Amino acid sequence: MNQRVSTAVRMGAREFRRTPVLLALLGFLPAYIIGVFVLLVPDTTAPVTIDGTRASIPMTHFAAAFMTPVTVAILSGIVGLFLIQSSEAADDRLRLAGYSAVDLIVARVGTLGLGTALVTAVSVVVAVLAFTPESLGLFVVTTMLIGVVYGILGVIVGIGLDRLSGVYVLLFAPMVDILMFQNPLATDSPVWTAALPSHFGTNALFDAAFTTSVSTADLVGATGYTLALLVVGIAAFYRATDVS
Repeated sequence: MNQRVSTAVRMGAREFRRTPVLLALLGFLPAYIIGVFVLLVPDTTAPVTIDGTRASIPMTHFAAAFMTPVTVAILSGIVGLFLIQSSEAADDRLRLAGYSAVDLIVARVGTLGLGTALVTAVSVVVAVLAFTPESLGLFVVTTMLIGVVYGILGVIVGIGLDRLSGVYVLLFAPMVDILMFQNPLATDSPVWTAALPSHFGTNALFDAAFTTSVSTADLVGATGYTLALLVVGIAAFYRATDVS
């Protein structure tokens, strides 16, 4: 990372620190969503389908694992939204200072990556207080992939909607996507749900949480989905900021 890009990333991080609502959400939401669900679910086991196999898992462990991608998706989406909406004035100044299109794009992708990594770290710490994933490293990686996907979606939503409307969209989209259509408690899901943002990521996440191996197809699918959406997000950012 060259000096120009690192300077722009630090500027982006300072913008986040100047946003009290975002910092409050980061500190409050993981403990609230994951912690409250763990406390509220009954102390029983539940039959879930993981990697095509039906298994019984303690509900507290299931709640901690299941609510982690929901939390990360919501927060990463909001980070992406705030990033694109707070970067316009800063990017104008940076262009006047001689920054190129590549410098600006790499800086914003780096800032989004840092924000998603922080969201992932906080959420995973809360989750592992309730249960220990079978493969912690892959659990973190798959959670991060879901976060990056929703962070990019937050950027795209932030280009088309104002902040309030965008926050509502990014609060409800992960709930519909993950809670309704990627739920291992469900026996059947429509075929089209495989196209939803978290499909491959949540499959791989549950493998990492409760089995000793993760499906290569799900990992490849989650990574490919992230990279494809990143290309779309970069194109949207480029056009929205009129970088030349």
